[in-house]
Amino acid sequence: MAEYHIYLVRHGQTFLNTFHRLQGWIDSELTELGEQQASQTGANLQSIPFDLVVSSDLHRAIQTRDLIIQQLVKQPAIIKTDPAFREVFFSSFEGLPASDVFKKICQRYGFDSQDDIIAKQGFAYVRQLMQDDDPTHQAELYPDIITRFKKGLYNITQQLPHGGNVLIVSHGAFIRTVADYLGINIINNFPSNAGVTELAMSLPSDVRIVEYNRSL
Repeated sequence: MAEYHIYLVRHGQTFLNTFHRLQGWIDSELTELGEQQASQTGANLQSIPFDLVVSSDLHRAIQTRDLIIQQLVKQPAIIKTDPAFREVFFSSFEGLPASDVFKKICQRYGFDSQDDIIAKQGFAYVRQLMQDDDPTHQAELYPDIITRFKKGLYNITQQLPHGGNVLIVSHGAFIRTVADYLGINIINNFPSNAGVTELAMSLPSDVRIVEYNRSL
C-alpha cells in the first residue's frame, strides 16, 4: 500500500493578519516578516526530498510555497495549486475584525468566546453559527471544508500513486478544522504562520496527525 508523509504548512504572516482581520477567500500580500517565516520554514525542511508540492490557489499560499521551494536542496518534480486547500470561506465577514465578528455571534447565541462555543458544542457549531449569522448564509460549513480536504488528498494520490513526501501550503482556519477533525484539541490552539503540521496517510480515508503546529 502506498504511504504518504505530508507536511501541511500555514502561509506566512500577511498584511491582514497584522490587523487580525478574517481572511478567507480575500487575499493580501505577505509582510516582510511573513516572507522571513516562509524562508525559515523552507530552510528547516530543506533536506526533505519532496515528490509533490501543492498550495492553495490563493496568492499568499503561492508566495509562501515558492519561498519554501527556494530553500529546498532537491527541487520537487511536481509543483501545483489546488483550490481544495483554500482557506475557509467567511462570506460577508471577509475582511472584518475577527474579534468583532465573534463577539457579536457569541452575544447573540449566549457564549463567552469562540473557544467557549468549541468547548460546549464543538468546532462545527462555530461554522454553523457563522453561516446562520451571515446575511447571505454562504459562510462555509465544517462538513464542506472536510469534503474539500478529502478531495485534495485524493488528488494527491492521483498525482503520486506510489506514495511519497508531500508539502501542502494552506491556511490557518482550514488547518485548524483538519486538526479538529483528526482529533486534536484546538481550543486556544491556532496554527502559527508558517507552522508545520505533519500527517501520515495511506488512503484519503486513512490519515492521522503525527505532529500539530510545529513552529520552525
